[in-house]
Amino acid sequence: MKYFLSFFFLFNSVHYLQAQSDTIPFVLTDYNNIKIQTVVNGKDSLELKFDSGTTGLLLTHDAIKDKTDLLQKNQIEQTENYQKLGLPVSLKFGNQFYDSLEVYPVMHSGQGTDGRFGWDLFKGKVLEIDYDESLFIVHDSLPQVSGAYSKIPFAIDHTLICIPGKFFQDRFEYTVKFLFDSGYQKSLLVDSTLASRQGYSVDLPVLKVNRLRNGAGEIFETKVVEVQRVGLGEISLNQIPAQIINQSNPAGFDVHILGNDFLKRYNTIFDFQHQMIYLAPNSLISDPFATF
Repeated sequence: MKYFLSFFFLFNSVHYLQAQSDTIPFVLTDYNNIKIQTVVNGKDSLELKFDSGTTGLLLTHDAIKDKTDLLQKNQIEQTENYQKLGLPVSLKFGNQFYDSLEVYPVMHSGQGTDGRFGWDLFKGKVLEIDYDESLFIVHDSLPQVSGAYSKIPFAIDHTLICIPGKFFQDRFEYTVKFLFDSGYQKSLLVDSTLASRQGYSVDLPVLKVNRLRNGAGEIFETKVVEVQRVGLGEISLNQIPAQIINQSNPAGFDVHILGNDFLKRYNTIFDFQHQMIYLAPNSLISDPFATF
């Protein structure tokens, strides 16, 4: 998995062509990565993951070394220490063109991808992810939204997208905050310390033990339990396999994390003009949860 987060909030020079909306195909991989074909500096073809749980442009060491000519003399050590590269680069996918992005190196990205780009590339726009048709659509304004969608406000916390939600357990419900993280491949990561403070018990039967790895190669050991129900706005999903983490939250702040094994079940519209997310159940809603 990626893991996790770039805490750099970039203000980039962005130029869009005049089309009102830009429709870009993507591949949803077996590991729940939204993979998009991109071009860096007008010539280097890279397959990047859209990651709503990060900002900016992050490329793996291998991609930087083997698929681009971004490294200048004496920059290999800088790359291995996860320092941003010296020169800004351009990035293009579909009709989206960004001419001055900084590159942050990472050890790992989603399987089969060369890196990832974050939500902040779409500030001031509307981004639609249609999992039924495997389409990534950038709009200049909010399109007509059908009644199938549930509307949820979001906030930016530590430069990342967070939404309100609920845990349901037995006859009780607990109001919580989730990081909306399409780059996290699994369904749900629960911060046990935060859950305890909120009164939500994670003393549940352990289904298995997983080892998760972040973008810097660090290993996090988690227990997997089954959460009875998660609610977001007017929608809810039952019997969610959740990773329980008992150490420092990899997000860097107090939050539970919704990953793309959960999120892919809902066609999604991010309205970055009004800080709203719209979710509608899609054809993946009843798919079994991943076991990797």
